[in-house]
Amino acid sequence: MNLGLALHLSIAGLILFILAGSLGTRSFFVPATGEANAEHYVLVTKWGSLGTANGRFSGVGGIGVDALGHIYVVDSGNNRIEKFDSNGSFITAWGSPGTAIGQLNNIRDIAVYPCGSNLYVADSGNNRIQMFNSNGKFLREWGSKGTTIGQFHYPEGIGVDSRQGNVYVADTDNNRIQMFDDYGKFITVWGSPGTANDQFNSPKGITVDKSGHIYVVDSGNNRIEKFDSKGSFITAWGSPGTANGQFNSPEGITVDVSGNVYVADHGNNRIEKFDSNGKFITAWGSHGINDGQFSEVADLTVDSAGHVYVSDSGDNTVKVFGLRANSIVPSRPGFS
Repeated sequence: MNLGLALHLSIAGLILFILAGSLGTRSFFVPATGEANAEHYVLVTKWGSLGTANGRFSGVGGIGVDALGHIYVVDSGNNRIEKFDSNGSFITAWGSPGTAIGQLNNIRDIAVYPCGSNLYVADSGNNRIQMFNSNGKFLREWGSKGTTIGQFHYPEGIGVDSRQGNVYVADTDNNRIQMFDDYGKFITVWGSPGTANDQFNSPKGITVDKSGHIYVVDSGNNRIEKFDSKGSFITAWGSPGTANGQFNSPEGITVDVSGNVYVADHGNNRIEKFDSNGKFITAWGSHGINDGQFSEVADLTVDSAGHVYVSDSGDNTVKVFGLRANSIVPSRPGFS
């Protein structure tokens, strides 16, 4: 990227980066933490708009990335999954409205097996999990509507363990987490309605780190709960509000290769980043449709290079952010 000017100004607790050069002038807003070595993220690129054509969305939801950098996006309103390369170039799509094998109904989330070979989709309206390969070939399904083990009531979150391949489902309206092997065989369940440790009020996003720890977005309680791989409670953090470390109806969650946790703070239109024990690191975003802002942040994922891909359901876009180093925007194909 050829920059003719790079400067920053502190304005009302925010840092404004003004980048001028061959692209014209772009402004990026990130929170000012008051620390000289604070992390700051800037918009690298974005793609998408409202519609039904390839590369467009209607209510973008969950998002995932495989080991090769392919991006998989839940196009909820169009009842399909869209696959892109890391620059946002469309590759393929699959799915249609319905209840048959391979069809989808108001899907909410997706989990990508780390090797990139298989995908698990929370087919929320059909109260089931569907498994596909990376090109959209149907492999298997399990689940039905109900409250017994192996059944679901509008599951909105799904995560997969890279070590053993176990699948964790946020069974949202049943206020519990269900654990299965990668063939859909039930293993265990935990959770009940409430505010105590290991209880939930509308659990949504769920993710698994490389050590097998489970992080659950307890959306109605405005907190994150952390468990071991069998569902034993470890810790929790968060409360209602707008300050650092607080949430307003959070939805999506992901972890990076270093174990840092990123949360889509839906109601506050921002991303918050924590270490694996819930210590606040940084946050960015505000309400709007300009660069670095969000309309309705839904979900997020992080690739192996640390780029954060955010699905914004309000303006039907995928927005990609990179960590600013020494006041220079990270080089990124498609942005220079």
